[in-house]
Amino acid sequence: MEAEAAAAGFEDGMLDVGDGHAIYWRAQGPRDAPVMLVVHGGPGGAMNLKWAEVLDASKWRIVFFDQRGCGKSTPFGRLEHNGIDALVGDMDKLRVALGIEKWALFGGSWGTTLGLAYGVTHPGRCLGFLLRGVFLARRDDIDWFLWDVRRVFPEAHRAFLDAIEAASGQRPRNGTEILALTETPLARFDEAGTRLARAWTAYETTLSVVNKPAPEKKEEPKAGDPTSGETRGETREANAAAISMALLERHYMATELPPEPLLPRIGRIAHLPCQIVHGRFDMVCTADQAFDLAGCWPGAQLAIVDAAGHWTFEPGNVAALRAGANALAKALAG
Repeated sequence: MEAEAAAAGFEDGMLDVGDGHAIYWRAQGPRDAPVMLVVHGGPGGAMNLKWAEVLDASKWRIVFFDQRGCGKSTPFGRLEHNGIDALVGDMDKLRVALGIEKWALFGGSWGTTLGLAYGVTHPGRCLGFLLRGVFLARRDDIDWFLWDVRRVFPEAHRAFLDAIEAASGQRPRNGTEILALTETPLARFDEAGTRLARAWTAYETTLSVVNKPAPEKKEEPKAGDPTSGETRGETREANAAAISMALLERHYMATELPPEPLLPRIGRIAHLPCQIVHGRFDMVCTADQAFDLAGCWPGAQLAIVDAAGHWTFEPGNVAALRAGANALAKALAG
């Protein structure tokens, strides 16, 4: 794997982080450039190499990793020893393993929560921050996603509750009951649990995008078509991604969040440069969270993107992230 990766212009591997977990990582770009650690969302998402497209590839050594229990990290979907302190520890173990003294952090959504938690724990190891779709993981922020957003997306929220009722036999009456009633079905890893996981991620996707891209038209595979196996493979991959996202989001919201409040600790990193990008109409992580963070960080630059939501790749978000990444690179060079 290492030889093939090197030939392709990147390095990757598995890092044993203890507690029975191993995390997958990938590094690419000039070795003499400042390092940018990409912290994916979720919890339960996975690295997305397209994030590198908003960075100037000549200016950064980019490191990706999959957090515990998701992506290519092992074991898949494991909840034991899977908490925010463990993930922060994993990030610093990865830094040491790769021989990196300091790095900048690029996080989105849950990745901002985890990136900030790492920063306030290890301020001396950070160069700066690029944050998109800030999630402070306060109780109100969690309640908005699980319940209060129904005032804006009543039909999507109703469909989400329908799926929970079908899987559990009961209809949630509040956000706390959503977390309680989805625990057992999601943990089964069976067909019903997969349907619920797909409904969970469909709900989140609906809330995420303001400017939806036109869907690509695909022909249905015919019997005996050699590409039909690829379609089945794509379905298995999509199911696995949905399961890890729903399973770990529920786990963190029920047992790990809210964390120790982040805003009172921002002073530990407020001397570092920070670029914040947030969609005005983000219905997953409301824009007041970005304003609250910027208010505690006098040197932070906040870009509110009109006509954009939570999704990284909405055009306005991409443009603002590219500008923010360039500004961060200039600040570090200066």
